Amino acid sequence: MKKIIFITLIVFVSLETKAQFKLGIKGGWDFENFDIGGSFERQLRKDKSVSWNLGAVGQVHLAGNLYLQPEVLYSTQKNTIAYAVTTIAPDGNLGIKGEYKISYFQVPVNLLYKFNLVAVKPYVSCGPYFGYAVNRNDISKRTIKKTDWGVGLGAGIEFFKFQVSANYNWALKDISEVSDLKWKNNKFNVSVAFFIL
Repeated sequence: MKKIIFITLIVFVSLETKAQFKLGIKGGWDFENFDIGGSFERQLRKDKSVSWNLGAVGQVHLAGNLYLQPEVLYSTQKNTIAYAVTTIAPDGNLGIKGEYKISYFQVPVNLLYKFNLVAVKPYVSCGPYFGYAVNRNDISKRTIKKTDWGVGLGAGIEFFKFQVSANYNWALKDISEVSDLKWKNNKFNVSVAFFIL
């Protein structure tokens, strides 16, 4: 993961020397919607949770209305999983009942298409993301894999040096370490970015 962050920072710096490149900071809120399935899907209950993300964002003009926007974000996640009924496995032997706390470094790389209006620039975006867990509590270490990836789809608006966006991330990887449980890390997020350069 350190290599990925280092390479991403090199890309940011190298792109900074070119025209029409922007660099800024970004932060927002994540609304987790864990997709939990497998043999015990109906016996589990998950709470809704809201967490936060913060990091760096870059943007480079490719051609016409197309832009590339790589990001490096630190994202926190928290959720409580419990048995919805008491007649399944004996007292949590599956190792899946409890409060999950995970922090990720996430690297989304989105392609943006902007609509150039007079004062604002609405846009739509899509692209892959990769996540690596850098901090997990005990129950997360036993049941959740470190790596995660998927694809994101979003929309937003730019004005002055600000960017306001809403995105949904579809996880493509099952991150569960438990054989009878499938876990995909889907989430919706709302963010605000400020471009310094």
